[in-house]
Amino acid sequence: MASELTIERVLTLVELVPRGRVVSYGDLAKIVGIGPREVGSFMSRHSDGLSWWRVTNAAGDLPRDLLDRARPHWADEGILVKRNGLGCRIADYRADLDALATAYRLRIADTLARMGTEIPHTSNPASRALTAAGLTTLEELSEWRRADVLALHGMGPKALGMLDGALREAGLGWKA
Repeated sequence: MASELTIERVLTLVELVPRGRVVSYGDLAKIVGIGPREVGSFMSRHSDGLSWWRVTNAAGDLPRDLLDRARPHWADEGILVKRNGLGCRIADYRADLDALATAYRLRIADTLARMGTEIPHTSNPASRALTAAGLTTLEELSEWRRADVLALHGMGPKALGMLDGALREAGLGWKA
């Protein structure tokens, strides 16, 4: 089960998709660092009040029931439906993913400060490895498998042991 922080990260990113633009579940997943199916799952349960119509599959398509509900929003935002009637041409309407990722990092920093527990300093190489992977809180770390963190360049057994203890102390654990 995803943490409240992971759900908040996905929803924050969806809020940042500009009017008249779309992104795929995979685009969002890559920025947040989770799988596209997880993004879709979060969207299906938590998208009330969000511009959900700006998130499509990789081809720019939506299931028929969602497409019917998205059409008025798309028309209002200037997004045209493809000739096959399944969605939009994502290549024409995809948001600038680099700009979206930058805006997301700025916005999520406040959320992490409110919701996250900072990862304790281990060693410089391990700290650099965690930072390079985008891990700044124990809550984010708990969404990773232990083996994947150990595989990060610069992460050693001693640093991993310190992270084990910090997660335990915070009432968290590694992703199974």
